[in-house]
Amino acid sequence: MMDTGLAARTTFPPAPGPWSWLRRELSLTARMMADNSVVSIPPPVLFTAAACAYAGTDGAATALHLATSTVLFTLYLYVFDTVNQARSAEEDQANKPYRPIPSGLVHPSGLLRRFWCAMPLYTILGWALGVLEWTLLWQAVIISIYLLARPRDYLWAKPIAMLLGTIAQLAAAWQLVTPLDAAGWKWVLTISIVFNLPLRFEDVRDIEGDRRIGRRTLPLITGHWPVRIWFAAVLIGLPFALYFLLFAPSPTSTTATAICTLIIALMSWTAATHSLVRHTVRADRITYQLYCLTYAAALASGIALL
Repeated sequence: MMDTGLAARTTFPPAPGPWSWLRRELSLTARMMADNSVVSIPPPVLFTAAACAYAGTDGAATALHLATSTVLFTLYLYVFDTVNQARSAEEDQANKPYRPIPSGLVHPSGLLRRFWCAMPLYTILGWALGVLEWTLLWQAVIISIYLLARPRDYLWAKPIAMLLGTIAQLAAAWQLVTPLDAAGWKWVLTISIVFNLPLRFEDVRDIEGDRRIGRRTLPLITGHWPVRIWFAAVLIGLPFALYFLLFAPSPTSTTATAICTLIIALMSWTAATHSLVRHTVRADRITYQLYCLTYAAALASGIALL
């Protein structure tokens, strides 16, 4: 006779409901995007605000532009982080164990599935917002650097990729509001070039993980001190470059120009000093975040100066 009691005693975990799935995805995404959100979302949204100031949009239109900009650049970061972390699991195990893969929350194949699901959404959103060419450029960049390039190509490929990625980011942020004219291009290209010059400092934070997976980075080739000195030198000169190239030619008052220059100087010189006097992994991450905040402040200056 069948033991019906066994069936009564045997339980199976219920399938996760939609809200449980959503909470898990939000938690995983927050952990995945935590490191790069400061440099990838607020700066372009602030540049969209600067474009609104330049174009003279009203309050309702500005709010809509800022909302769509936030969504666009959240997805910009999402597609980057999913493919980046899917391909960098071994590095993250050493450098960033709190990320989803080292934490055991997801497998690399799971992040790649999320990447390929998000890419069409990012394309459609770019087309709907009139910035398709810049979304396609960013997609080409991240596919090239993370799916096609070899680890030993990182030394030369990453700087080119990040320069093109910054141009794609800022050009899209401006074009959400108004077509790119001479003023828009001047800000996009100047900020992209100036802020990419010291960007190799980010590899100082990740020496151990990069060595583990065979990446060729500047700190691994030259040691960390030359990279620190270059980073500090560029950031010391950065306020002067922005003043002469962007701030001084602006049509606004000298007071506004002076205040913006002073803010950038204080922030960039703080980051430069921190990079030279503090050398722990945690300190280097703080230095990099200070650099990211300086980038955001430079773009926010456009609100007052454009």
